[in-house]
Amino acid sequence: MAVPVVNTYRNGTIESTHFGNLAVVNADGQLLYSVGDPQAITFMRSSAKPLQAVALVESGAYRKFGFSSSHLAVMCASHSGEERHAQAVAEILARVGLGPEHLKCGVHVPLYYTTNNITPPADLKLSPLNHNCSGKHAGMLALCVFHDYPVESYLDYGNPVQKTITENIAYICKYPREKIALAVDGCSAPVHALPLYNMAYGYARFVSPNSVPVNKAKVYSTIYRAMMENPEMVGGIGRYDTALMNVCHGKVLAKIGAEAMHCVGIVEKGMAMAAKISDGARRAIFPFSLEAIRQLGVIDDVQMESLKEFHTTILRNYRDIEIGYLKPEFELVKIEND
Repeated sequence: MAVPVVNTYRNGTIESTHFGNLAVVNADGQLLYSVGDPQAITFMRSSAKPLQAVALVESGAYRKFGFSSSHLAVMCASHSGEERHAQAVAEILARVGLGPEHLKCGVHVPLYYTTNNITPPADLKLSPLNHNCSGKHAGMLALCVFHDYPVESYLDYGNPVQKTITENIAYICKYPREKIALAVDGCSAPVHALPLYNMAYGYARFVSPNSVPVNKAKVYSTIYRAMMENPEMVGGIGRYDTALMNVCHGKVLAKIGAEAMHCVGIVEKGMAMAAKISDGARRAIFPFSLEAIRQLGVIDDVQMESLKEFHTTILRNYRDIEIGYLKPEFELVKIEND
């Protein structure tokens, strides 16, 4: 059962409480720490993107089309729709002979504006290239072209691209393929549900080369290193994943997901974390995640100071007056393993 993890204060009084669950697992499958129910089942949402990119690299398509590490990072991104992001996605599509019209992710106001509280210009032209999931979709399309799979149906459950992605998630997370529940994500691509424990286990194996066969390790490291080397492509200006990976300098792989989902691979410790706010409140996942990372000893006080806006988030009203704050208040429960 989920437990209280983040409180919202107004003038020193708790006004709201967000509940959550969390699992920290090592590459051997040992549950090391938990909060609430580590076996809670939920959808990975965009936290699955690094795992969804495995097929592209493993197949040889990544090498054949000459994609850069920056291209790969944006394929794993929930990017902000900045010019650099849209350009990278356009380049991916061009290299496989496709264009923006082939993207089926839809359009929305780029996250650059919503994240940084900037009013979009009145003449802003919306494009699928600026959709936060366009990189993932471009990667799926590239895999279709490489294998000569149907491009038009690249999002269908039955398309070989989607079947391979689901099989790869089942493999890395050590969770039976037939137990993975499928649904439709906000970008219209399939999304996968499994226990937080298995998500964390998968991320731990993903960033621990000795835990998987050599050929798999090379594929996984290509992906997570691309993300850590290009954190600005994974999120963008003012985004949590970008700030966290910048501050941690190659120590962590971080990927946010909608409905307050977050997965973090802790490279130097060979373990990973999967965290979920039960009510899906985006505002609470940042302090929940960051406080857990702090308690795990991954970042120091100086690094925490540079990330304080995500840890104890200040709340302001429409006149920009400070009226409260969000604060994480929980303790990781250490699991005693024999």
